[in-house]
Amino acid sequence: MKFVKAKIDIFFILITLLLFSCQSEENIVLQDTSGNLLSGSELAVKMMKVTQNPVFADNIIDSTDCFSVKLPVVVIANGQEITIDTDADFALVEDVFNQSQQDVDEVQVQLPVTVVYADYIEEVINTQRQWLQASSCNESGGDLTCIAFEYPLSVNTFDTVNQIADVVVVDDNMELYGFLSNLNDNVQAAIAYPVVVLSPDGNEISVTDNEELLNAINQFENLCE
Repeated sequence: MKFVKAKIDIFFILITLLLFSCQSEENIVLQDTSGNLLSGSELAVKMMKVTQNPVFADNIIDSTDCFSVKLPVVVIANGQEITIDTDADFALVEDVFNQSQQDVDEVQVQLPVTVVYADYIEEVINTQRQWLQASSCNESGGDLTCIAFEYPLSVNTFDTVNQIADVVVVDDNMELYGFLSNLNDNVQAAIAYPVVVLSPDGNEISVTDNEELLNAINQFENLCE
């Protein structure tokens, strides 16, 4: 019986040592904060500009960088009714504008509509007064949505309060934007590299750390204007 008890004691000692070893290795990795994503850092801010809702894409119908209009939507362009089902249909409005060079081009979105802000928050606009208030937000563009990330993309996290390590897998811009906007001091976050950045002309660039990622974004920043 003493032999069996000794074997059991040795087993639990080994398990304890193994868990301590894993925890120690985890802490060593997480204490190296050089690769962490920090809220408000240049990299985090620019990644949010890359992944924000591209509010400028439909400016031909809403004339504002404050939000985009959720499709489908009906607009009146120079007196002609046009149904916009996809982004490709914006060209229909441009075609109407090009019919004459003598008139003043005007477009009005038929209400009610749902608008989507840069942070992906949605709002239903029912009246012209609400529309004017929402479209007067002092936004001046500055997004970097001509650059893209290849998904899925993983982020290693460690909750310093609850001592919990996890891997967050994001599948699109909205998910990554939401993750970045919720960065805080209680959770350490580090991108799992390599990450592929897509340039405005579609070229793929593989980056292996935060510095390379920021350099890749900065390299194409001017092309988003």
